[in-house]
Amino acid sequence: MSTETLHFRVGADMGRTLMQIAHEHFIYSNDFDKAMRTLELGEGCDEAMQIKLLTGELIILVDEDSQQFIVTERSEHPELDKIYPKIDIVEYAEKLQKEFDDRCADLKEGLNNLVRKFDGKHSMTFNFSSEAVMLYIYGNDSDMIEELREDYELQQWQFLIKMAYEFIKTSIVKAEMVRKFARHLDIKIDIDTYKLTEIQTALQKIACLDFEPMNLGTQADVNVKNYLDATKEIDEVISAGITPVDIMDNYSAGWLSPEGEYYALNGEIANMLHIQIADALQEKGLIPMYDNDRDKEIDIKVNPDSWLEQQGWVKIHGNNVHFAGNLNKQMGTPIVHITEKQIEIIRDYITDCHQCLIKAGWRLEKTSIGMFTNLAMSNKIALYKKYFDF
Repeated sequence: MSTETLHFRVGADMGRTLMQIAHEHFIYSNDFDKAMRTLELGEGCDEAMQIKLLTGELIILVDEDSQQFIVTERSEHPELDKIYPKIDIVEYAEKLQKEFDDRCADLKEGLNNLVRKFDGKHSMTFNFSSEAVMLYIYGNDSDMIEELREDYELQQWQFLIKMAYEFIKTSIVKAEMVRKFARHLDIKIDIDTYKLTEIQTALQKIACLDFEPMNLGTQADVNVKNYLDATKEIDEVISAGITPVDIMDNYSAGWLSPEGEYYALNGEIANMLHIQIADALQEKGLIPMYDNDRDKEIDIKVNPDSWLEQQGWVKIHGNNVHFAGNLNKQMGTPIVHITEKQIEIIRDYITDCHQCLIKAGWRLEKTSIGMFTNLAMSNKIALYKKYFDF
């Protein structure tokens, strides 16, 4: 079988097209890494240049004669300013924050209305046709189930729960994407996701009512069911008071203390596991409620998630391990080092539960646990620089 070589030429608009595709990955797919990969133009196009292309500070032109990409400053081509995409990450973050706040308020009201409809009875009343009831008596429940599925109010409730679940999940991804982009730009931007916990609380109430969405079967519906099941379990654990667990049980997410105690929960990403664990630790008294008397007076509470990071706790999600005690220097406070106890526990956990493969830091850099451990034991500063600094 003969083979042929296909030749094609790159047109003048290819540079703009690549930038548009990268922006679509960022804005519509919420995938920062894919956006960056789209802008890998070859030798010389490093990460810093890709970032500038993503923001639009640089643009891509095409020399049609030599068939080469030319990366140049946007400011040098004012006539092209309106046709090349750009991202102002500060403006994007502000827009995202407003969207979070507005949607959270609406979803919280809708979910709380749903809980109130049960009126404390933990039950619902449905009317069925006599034919469906007779068929049920004779052992055929398909008609009764179908009538349940067609109930308008139940469909509305199912839709609301699914929408809330998807909103929480997507919001967490978007917020982390903005943080990652900001770290690359070396600027301080954060998205306040605290209001998501209010939706989480409302969904926990619903989960405790034994309400399950109908028409389960698609992956999206299965995810929602898993989320609600996990929510119920999480609520029970937190209500009883969170306690240390065995890290070798491979929980979905957890916090590892400098002394080696591991607090963890099972669940979906939308369950906001790390935030819930941190809140539970604050309730338990392991995290202070206020930094000082003045903050207590004006009710400025300690952010438990940030407090744990600053105190040198290790955040674990599957085989992703993140440490931020080294970043204290950026706030003018002393570095808190990862402890040998934490390193030993992480080594054993990754070895036994994740086939010796660790994804370290916010870049999720894949490496063997052997290389990670050797560096951690021999040179902590080098460890921070390689995996945890930005």
